Amino acid sequence: MRRVPATVLAGLMGEALRRRGLSEEHAGYVADGLLEASLRGIDTHGVRLFPTYLAELDGGRSRAHPDFQWSGKGAAKTLDAGGALGLVAGRTAADEAARLAHELGVGAVSVRNSNHFGAASVYTLEMARRGVLGLSFTNSDALVAPHGGVRPVFGTNPISMAARGAGNDLFCADFATSQVSYSKVKHHRAHGLPLEPGWVVEGEETALKPLGGHKGQCLGMMVEILCALLAGMPLDHELSHLYAPPYDEPRRVAHFFLAFDVGAFRDPADFQVDLSRFLGLVRAEPAAPDARVVAPGDLEEETAAERQIQGIPLEEEEWAFFEGLRSPAVPSPP
Repeated sequence: MRRVPATVLAGLMGEALRRRGLSEEHAGYVADGLLEASLRGIDTHGVRLFPTYLAELDGGRSRAHPDFQWSGKGAAKTLDAGGALGLVAGRTAADEAARLAHELGVGAVSVRNSNHFGAASVYTLEMARRGVLGLSFTNSDALVAPHGGVRPVFGTNPISMAARGAGNDLFCADFATSQVSYSKVKHHRAHGLPLEPGWVVEGEETALKPLGGHKGQCLGMMVEILCALLAGMPLDHELSHLYAPPYDEPRRVAHFFLAFDVGAFRDPADFQVDLSRFLGLVRAEPAAPDARVVAPGDLEEETAAERQIQGIPLEEEEWAFFEGLRSPAVPSPP
């Protein structure tokens, strides 16, 4: 295991993406999104995904020059992403949702013909930075069995919401509607680590369990309705799998973004003070022995502060992949 500075990884990813024809802006969306996830400790949705994203570009599943098509009316828009990398489509749509919210009080953007978009919190954090309360959702290939079922029918279909409090205070929730992400299961298997009880259906190790039983199934179905059905895209069980070659066919993943201008409801400064008071109340609650009470986003913020200094941890084989992207003119990290 080694620690690699985020700036080094940003340079290597940006160079690899630009060589494949992405614009400076779009390459930045991809690198920034993956690095933010890794810095915040969401390693399953961070830079580990970069080899798969390059395979999608090289095989034609994703397009370096997508033809974006917009439609809709008022505060509601649809983006046909034209097979873009999910991080490019997602960031474009999230920015538009925030713009609409500032203009109209609320902004809703449905995305069709996209690909895997990484961590859902990448977009809600960006919307929060733009001064709105943001939510993001995506459907994904079927990995989750219904409650009581044994076959995968739903994706892990994450939900994220973020809002800024006073100063640097932050609420950021980001969770899959499965008990665990498939990326975490895949990582554990690759490294010979045991799977925790309740992660997968007994005897069916390719079927994840829904979060909290039937309640997680309900949440996953809600996300599929907001994403796939609203955008007119395939259902989760009709999507090809992220890690399954060949990488030459579009996946047609759908996302949904929702932004609220807090100022349309009340004074934003007062909202931020009240949010921080609420977060502080939660953090101050007595903890059980050997436990700690935190608010959503606290642990990720702490991890980001540490990794900004110490670097992002990578296995040697992971670093070898990134080092293989290096051009002769790029120096090795310390």
